Amino acid sequence: MTTRAEKLTLILTLLGILLLIFLAQTKSIQTATISSIHYSPTKTTIQLENHSAELIIFDKINLSLNKNDQIKFQGKSSIYKNKKQIIIERISVLK
Repeated sequence: MTTRAEKLTLILTLLGILLLIFLAQTKSIQTATISSIHYSPTKTTIQLENHSAELIIFDKINLSLNKNDQIKFQGKSSIYKNKKQIIIERISVLK
């Protein structure tokens, strides 16, 4: 038979693991300035000032983006053809 303390320990351990999984999946919000934009039929690629990574947007965006716009974005980092890129999940223009 298990004691109440063992059950409580098990429950707290499982909650801790779930919290760690959640925190590992959250992505920070970053800000940057657009240095160039390239549109293609399947994606939008954005180069940033003072960033080595490029932003990739696969979805159609209803947002007017221009060179020198300050943006705020959130996404998943990846490497493609030895280049760092961020697959965008959220993006907005700062005013």
